[in-house]
Amino acid sequence: MNKIHISNITDITKDKIYYRDDNGDVAFIDLETCASNYEAINDVTYKQDSKHRCVGERLFGFRDYAYYELYTDERTHLYLELKTNAFRRFVYRVIGWNFYVKDYQLFYSVQERLNNKGWTTLDLS
Repeated sequence: MNKIHISNITDITKDKIYYRDDNGDVAFIDLETCASNYEAINDVTYKQDSKHRCVGERLFGFRDYAYYELYTDERTHLYLELKTNAFRRFVYRVIGWNFYVKDYQLFYSVQERLNNKGWTTLDLS
């Protein structure tokens, strides 16, 4: 499985997600391939009149890790590490204070950019 930190994403176009790899080089993920793989694995038929085409799944949990799983040939996680500790978990459970507002905004900005280009991900939250 390929893992890419969300902050390494440089651009999302109508065809690709561009990011910086571990060597600092620009690489990309082909969204058409992700959509085709998603449809084949989940036995989904793409309808031409659909507004968005699904390329994977997303999960923003209030633990240590949020991710998008894109259906590339070897699967790719676009991930975000959530800084947490026992105190934050306790405060969240007791009074519902959300420490992850900025993380949430960064995470869902990827979904918004995908939606603006005609793609989406299935929410597993």
